[in-house]
Amino acid sequence: MIGTTRPSVGEFVARLRDDPCCAAIVAESQLAAAITSRAPMIVLLRGNGLAIGPTVERIQAAGKLAAIHLDLIDGVHADVQGVAWLARSGADAIITSHGRLMTAIRDEGVIAIQRLLLSRRTHLDTAFTAVARSRPDIVEVLPSVLLPSLADVMPRFDVPLLAGGFIRTDDDLRAVLAAGAAGITTSAENLWSWDVG
Repeated sequence: MIGTTRPSVGEFVARLRDDPCCAAIVAESQLAAAITSRAPMIVLLRGNGLAIGPTVERIQAAGKLAAIHLDLIDGVHADVQGVAWLARSGADAIITSHGRLMTAIRDEGVIAIQRLLLSRRTHLDTAFTAVARSRPDIVEVLPSVLLPSLADVMPRFDVPLLAGGFIRTDDDLRAVLAAGAAGITTSAENLWSWDVG
């Protein structure tokens, strides 16, 4: 995978315009359905980090982007060495809640996605400060179903916004996109081939 040309953030966001639903998978058994779906990106939320390369290759061979959640993959630590391992395994994007790793991810030539868990109103101000300091390429907000109700108080980030968690229906999806998300990450297989039209 070393030497692979990875997409820019602009190219990634352009893919989301036509197909905003990214497939988030937690088991190898979901991979085939994700690969045959319209999802432009497959997010690996579980797996053996030491053997993730062939899975990434399979995703990319299908013309999809491979994103790996650094904090959730077995055998890989959320540190600079973990970032380097996943980048050398071919990841197009690395997701982590650790803002301190955004620079290391970008230095590896990989899209840096910072995940923010907003479980309280006070997390909004903290999140805005954290993102301003870490400067990710993309921000992923969880739980996404809160995004429409937070639209008036949500800080405006200067980077594209993904939303993840608890999106199960077309109505959930439309509401989250209307609230400003460029795309969503979901494990709901019924949405992986959702058509914008």
